[in-house]
Amino acid sequence: MQILRAVRTVAVRLGLVAAASAALAAAAVPAQAAWVKPWNSSDRAIVVDAYEFNPIDWKELTTDKRVVGFINKASDGLAPDWNCRGRSGDEELLCKNRWWKYSVTKELYMTRRAMAKELGLKWGAYHLGRPGNPREQADHFIDFAEPGPDELIALDIEDNTSEWMSLADAEIFANQIFIRTGRYPVLYTNGSTAKWIADYRDKYKLLSRLPLWYARYRDDISGKFPEDVWPAYALWQFSSMHNCSAKKCPYRIKGAKSDIDVNVSTLDADGLRAAWPFNQLVRPLDDGAPADGGPSAFVAGLGAAAGDLVASVAGKVAAIADPTVRHVEKVIAGEIEMPKPADPVQPASAAPDAAAATLVSAYGPAETHKAPLDPLKLLTETALREKADREADAPHADAKAAVAATAAPGPDGSSAFAGLGSAMQQVAAIVPAPSASPVSAAEAANRSALGASQRSQVKAWLEASQAGQQAAALPMPAFVLSQTSAPVDAGRSDRLAARDRDAALPRDLALADARIGTAFIATR
Repeated sequence: MQILRAVRTVAVRLGLVAAASAALAAAAVPAQAAWVKPWNSSDRAIVVDAYEFNPIDWKELTTDKRVVGFINKASDGLAPDWNCRGRSGDEELLCKNRWWKYSVTKELYMTRRAMAKELGLKWGAYHLGRPGNPREQADHFIDFAEPGPDELIALDIEDNTSEWMSLADAEIFANQIFIRTGRYPVLYTNGSTAKWIADYRDKYKLLSRLPLWYARYRDDISGKFPEDVWPAYALWQFSSMHNCSAKKCPYRIKGAKSDIDVNVSTLDADGLRAAWPFNQLVRPLDDGAPADGGPSAFVAGLGAAAGDLVASVAGKVAAIADPTVRHVEKVIAGEIEMPKPADPVQPASAAPDAAAATLVSAYGPAETHKAPLDPLKLLTETALREKADREADAPHADAKAAVAATAAPGPDGSSAFAGLGSAMQQVAAIVPAPSASPVSAAEAANRSALGASQRSQVKAWLEASQAGQQAAALPMPAFVLSQTSAPVDAGRSDRLAARDRDAALPRDLALADARIGTAFIATR
């Protein structure tokens, strides 16, 4: 009996130990679920990625409700030459074949994208990084894929060898993608390259912050995934032709062959749709911009500077066009007081900042592509904002101040028209600057940007115009007469009007100057 009692006690104790071990193992499962065969969990979303030669049965593929997204290969290295002139033999044939393949591949890409989106799949594209200019490759990728804001974009660095884009160039590529799209790409790479970037995170400050698309064909990556840099993967490519065959495969995709790449997420289907397209950095950069002070700070500063410049120009144009000002003649006649501006406009012809020129050269898009800023949009937004400000505040005061800032000289004696081109400088020469003391004719002639003969012509036009207005003898231009009641002989009136205008002009004016003078007087 004592022996039986002892055996029973030992059995109970062993049972408790076994139960405790089972409970600990069960508690450890969720912690290991991201690293050990997560594709076996039915709540984990699946993403398929393919290159152009993977056959796809879209109807069959979408019967698997775990398949949430589809990522397609877009571009590969640099864009091919579209012009093969000057080449011959095999070189010419190879050039033409590359362009033909490029055209067919893009057509297939666009067709697949339309099909996938129509079927409710999230869409993405990747660029295969090769040696060569990384900025041109980024431009090539954007021009090829034409990604929308809801589409994932990724840079594929297969390995850290000379066959693929270098990691330093990959950072430049990512910067250029940011300039073109306003967001960074996802980084696709293998286990060894991901570990290298993690080990040298201080050198690759941008790459180590990009969302990671991890490629490793193992059932268990516990202790191997670089969690110290990436807390989790955005996607894990766990299956491809390397570990999937007709006999054995980690996960079979319906409607595709065994050589297609398959990825798993740490999220369920709804969570992955919400996180797509992974356009946020894993960790913020040290100063909110890349370590080299590059694209985000540069583009933000450029946008602010452009906005200020457009606001300044739009404000002056809107003030002149404001109905409260009515005519520029009021400014010329001195009916509107023009105080000196507190902050005179700097001439646009000032020498550009060398640092800014360097940044433009380093970070600007290729010459064949559009600039990241939209001047028309900036101008429109600024004009609307200025209009709202004028309506809310004192429009008369704002208009006067804007006109004054445009026409009045600054503290250094320079005119605000100095940066507006030679034509506007000539207009500024005609407009008298407000002054406490009268300006002599000689001093006015010295200030003028017009030559002596040009000033004489303008003076003659003004005198003829004033004489005609005082005598009320100068007939209205033909286009004005045509809007009034028709005279008995409209043709005769036109001829008399032209004759009288010509008679009012100085006789020594050339024919071209006479035409200008006629137009000048007609607009007075």
